[in-house]
Amino acid sequence: MIRLLINAPTGEQEIIPIDESGAYFDPARVLWDERVDGELPAVTLGKMQRTGNQLVELDDYLPSYISAAKEAKNQELMLAYEAAVTVPITHNSIVWAAGRDDQSLLVSCLVAGSVPPGMYWRDLNKTPHAMTYADLQALAGAMIARGFAADGDLQDKIAEVTAASTVAAVNAIVWGT
Repeated sequence: MIRLLINAPTGEQEIIPIDESGAYFDPARVLWDERVDGELPAVTLGKMQRTGNQLVELDDYLPSYISAAKEAKNQELMLAYEAAVTVPITHNSIVWAAGRDDQSLLVSCLVAGSVPPGMYWRDLNKTPHAMTYADLQALAGAMIARGFAADGDLQDKIAEVTAASTVAAVNAIVWGT
């Protein structure tokens, strides 16, 4: 299988396989084509530049590669945030479902301003528990507090990503630390 080293439209460098008759859709993005240039030498993706007939490894990553790494990290952080605010929550020693649908239903109940006698809310295992309006407000408050803390963490992490100047610094940023 023939390999190409390319600068992808996302800004990342990639090694992609093609068959003998294949081609890449944008020849201007091809840095190395094994059919023309010979076997692909060892590369560090994101640091490669073609100079004449040679691939040269730069001291640092290309700006487009750092930008792509930042975008990917921001997406990763957003997914981690969403998981953090929708994972089941323990409140009053009971584990409650807290997915987006659960949160939406809770909001719908609270908008009414009161609940009927005998109101219950089902826990994560679908077991009903008697709940007053104040109980539902407290559960919603716990979800809001958790979401508020997670949002603060997300904003801090995004600021770290924005300030990062290397791919290593971007990759060092992880959710929950």
